[in-house]
Amino acid sequence: RFNGDGEENKCSTTLTGIVHFTKNAESHPKHCHGGSMTSIMDDVIGWTGFCVSGEVKPWSGYTVQVNTTLKKIVKVGMILKIVGKVVKIERRKVWVEAVLIDPQCEEGDDSIHAKAEGLVILKKTE
Repeated sequence: RFNGDGEENKCSTTLTGIVHFTKNAESHPKHCHGGSMTSIMDDVIGWTGFCVSGEVKPWSGYTVQVNTTLKKIVKVGMILKIVGKVVKIERRKVWVEAVLIDPQCEEGDDSIHAKAEGLVILKKTE
């Protein structure tokens, strides 16, 4: 689900989705590898940046920085909610924060599996 108004510096663009961590993401028995969690954070940061204009523009920029904090183990088979939100825009630079949460838990620190901050650089328009 995408929500954005496309007005520069409004920072209202959000992207919400679901993530299913299968056995392909497994590291230790029955637990997902932290790299799979970091990878999905990279993906949502990039796609949120691609939506900042108010419409979805795939590959309209590059994710150049991703800082992820892994907060809680993800078990194989879990289905989690992921949310990316634009927090700042400066010309072609788009700062995004993302969170990976358990939709079955009440909101709060106990529901958070990972947090991330990232920077997307949009391509120059001609």
